[in-house]
Amino acid sequence: MATIKEVAALSNTSVSTASIVLRGDGDERKISKTTQDHVLRAAKELGYQPNTSARKLREKKNSSISVAVFWADDFRLSMAVRFMRGLQNAIRSIDQQVEFSFFLYQNDELSKQASLKRSIMFNAVIICNASQTDMLFLEKTEFPVPIVLYNRHSVRHCTVNVNDHHLGSIPARIFARLGHKVTAMITSYSAFPGMDVRAQSFLDEAKNFGLTISSILETENSMAGGFQAAAKLCNAAPLPDCLFCASDAIAVGVLRYFNMKGIKIPEELELISLGNGDQEQAQYTCPPLSVVYLPMEDMAQACFNTLLALIKGEVSAPYSVELPITYIPRESCRAARWDDIKSV
Repeated sequence: MATIKEVAALSNTSVSTASIVLRGDGDERKISKTTQDHVLRAAKELGYQPNTSARKLREKKNSSISVAVFWADDFRLSMAVRFMRGLQNAIRSIDQQVEFSFFLYQNDELSKQASLKRSIMFNAVIICNASQTDMLFLEKTEFPVPIVLYNRHSVRHCTVNVNDHHLGSIPARIFARLGHKVTAMITSYSAFPGMDVRAQSFLDEAKNFGLTISSILETENSMAGGFQAAAKLCNAAPLPDCLFCASDAIAVGVLRYFNMKGIKIPEELELISLGNGDQEQAQYTCPPLSVVYLPMEDMAQACFNTLLALIKGEVSAPYSVELPITYIPRESCRAARWDDIKSV
């Protein structure tokens, strides 16, 4: 995106003059019609769009903050609910009114979103769960308002993440700490590079601790997908000692199948899931799920706080925030002290 310096250079004016004209104050400041035309023509030629976010927030007549949130529609609604809950928590700590506009978009088609093209209507934008194709679009695009990407890495825009390597390696370390010898993994089809990192980190760490990997199954990220994958795992008997599921939606389906077949968890097989969905559901499965917890609410708060910092000029893109993760032991896997796991 063109800068005001480029507009000034092309129109042969100073930056301050170009700024006055583009604010619409040229007549009031007695700038000639010819100069104004030169500036406006240069801005149009360069495709210049002013970043009005900070100015709007400083104006007393506009005390609210408008934020557009774009969510990929193939990611589970329970995840979106957790994210919005985190945004609600974030706005409780500020004095200004905040208005969120929530847009669903189809993966690989973010560039076609009319609302994103009109992003100047908002003070800031949060983009969640962008696919690899969408990331290619985002990496080559500059926007007229601050942008923060949730759970992605970028060389152009600000991001909020967790350590995907740790998400995958922690279950393997727990299984090793508990003395298991044979493990398996059920993951979903890759939607972004971080998923591949998590899966590979689990496999690498398991091998490092001497665990044999009996099965690696891919399925859709759903309870039905987990149910189907569990059937395949059981048909390839004997069962492993322990199992890592790459989402709690998959894990719920796995538990349903195991319960139907009379396979006792954790007595016959211990199970850990990535906790990226509804944690109330994870607490009330049978048995309750042990999870490596993805702190989505905290990540949402960090997205909003990063937006505020961008608007105020306290940080500049690219700027990255990485949040810590933790293990929550429940009944699907025997409890292990978190300090013990970190030291393995």
